Amino acid sequence: MVEPRDMSCYDYYKACTDEYGTYYCQQHFGKWFLNTQIIADMDALAAYMRIELGLQPGDVYSVFMPTTVQSIVAFYALNKIGAVSNMIHPLAGEQEILHYLNEVQSEVAVLFEGTYNIIKDSIGQTKVKHAVVVSAGESLPFGIRQLYFLKSPRAKLPKPSVYQSWKDFLDAGANTAAPSVQKDPRTMALISHTGGTTGEPKGVMCSDYNINALIYQSYCCFDHHERQHRSLVVLPPFINYSLIQSMLEMLYLGYTVILLPKYEPNEIKNYIRQYEPNVILSIPPYWEMLLDSSDTKTVDMSCFEQIYYGGEAMSEDTESAVNLVLKQCGSKIALLKGLGSTELMAVASQTYPWCNDVGSVGIPLVKMNCKIVDLESSEENPVGKKGEICFSGPTLMLGYYNNPEATNEIVKTLEDGQRWLHTGDIGYIDEDGVIYVTGRIKRILATKGKDGVATKLFPDRIEKAIYQHPAVELCCVIGIPDKERINYPKAFVVLNGEGRNRETVTEEILKICREGLPDYMVPDEIEYRSELPRTSRGKVDYRALEQMAKGM
Repeated sequence: MVEPRDMSCYDYYKACTDEYGTYYCQQHFGKWFLNTQIIADMDALAAYMRIELGLQPGDVYSVFMPTTVQSIVAFYALNKIGAVSNMIHPLAGEQEILHYLNEVQSEVAVLFEGTYNIIKDSIGQTKVKHAVVVSAGESLPFGIRQLYFLKSPRAKLPKPSVYQSWKDFLDAGANTAAPSVQKDPRTMALISHTGGTTGEPKGVMCSDYNINALIYQSYCCFDHHERQHRSLVVLPPFINYSLIQSMLEMLYLGYTVILLPKYEPNEIKNYIRQYEPNVILSIPPYWEMLLDSSDTKTVDMSCFEQIYYGGEAMSEDTESAVNLVLKQCGSKIALLKGLGSTELMAVASQTYPWCNDVGSVGIPLVKMNCKIVDLESSEENPVGKKGEICFSGPTLMLGYYNNPEATNEIVKTLEDGQRWLHTGDIGYIDEDGVIYVTGRIKRILATKGKDGVATKLFPDRIEKAIYQHPAVELCCVIGIPDKERINYPKAFVVLNGEGRNRETVTEEILKICREGLPDYMVPDEIEYRSELPRTSRGKVDYRALEQMAKGM
């Protein structure tokens, strides 16, 4: 792989893969895609957007897509013409979708069919002039596609309107050349959304340089094998960990990415049997599924070469138990893991087969620096002393979109000009330079929405919404472990007066939450109490509530 230097993501992809010739780069429910076909689609879409729609370098184009071929094509097409991909959860909820579109003043958008159904009547509240609608059956093999559309016909798009089908979009740009735009690779190429440590939605501005730097570092650390090996993509493209590392990085290496628009964690054994993946980047709850089935040991896992988890912690006992299952099933390797964030593009440190202690998150990538700072003074701690984990390096984001205050809260610039991200993770570095995470300053949990896609749950953000109700004196939100949803939110509430009708208050609280939060953050349960447990410092003891909930 060539070193990225000053290239766009599109040009870097082409530079890395031109020597590979023609090969299968993607698979989607049994349909295989040649790299030449995918590049032709990228070029056709880029030509139409640049020439027909007049999209200019720096314009922001919003993409609301699950894990599909079209999400990758759209990202590279936009990048080729110097535009910015604003990657959003396709089922974020009407008000949140409208907020994301208006925040960046998008005039063009790619909408998954489910997103279209959510905002088809309210898109007039945005600046969108052109929206391409992609069906879930668009990239299925011919026979399966015909059956799919018999059961689930394509959305009937009103004409004339801002809406257009994906096929019409590509056909309009076919056989038209749109040259790559020479742009500054240190300017914005991608906006990925995160709640950071607070849960408030923020757009992370990622440059071509940031993205390419992560891919190149990962390549240097990655024990890659022959081309056409397979990466199973189990997380959606609006998460950098998935988009950049499961998809883009594997494409750069000449691997085939296997795209699952709706990954079902309890089907992991069948996915392994069907696809024999060599690489999987996942989250702890998805690997823990291996422990819940009696027939797991019948699965041959000798195909695994690199398998990772990230996004949240896994207990040492669980990690050891999963590794035992992997070994019994013939896996040549144990689980690897890392630490990172959207603000760092994805991973910033990772373990290796020769440095993979249970409980650790490895060592920094080759061009990343790490230090532990005191929580009060921000002075660097010595080896072995706990504090906040901070990273610096070429993958550190440009900042939060239109939010310098939030940027300055977590990115600190020293006198020498070096920028450091304060991750919100608590941990230490041992004498061998290995990083260990022991906790978080803020709470973040994993969950799944109605679409079955894993995402983050922020109790602080839900609590903030509930406090908007005038009857609420005190509240605390916790995650209740659940096999289907990983965790679902439950709110404990103390009211500020006697005689209130709790059914009415509950309806009003849920209305506030539905209007201001994505559906997966709306509490499944609200329990009223006369008081909530407190810590010795007087704070609401959410851990005590979690223990009480486990005993129910």
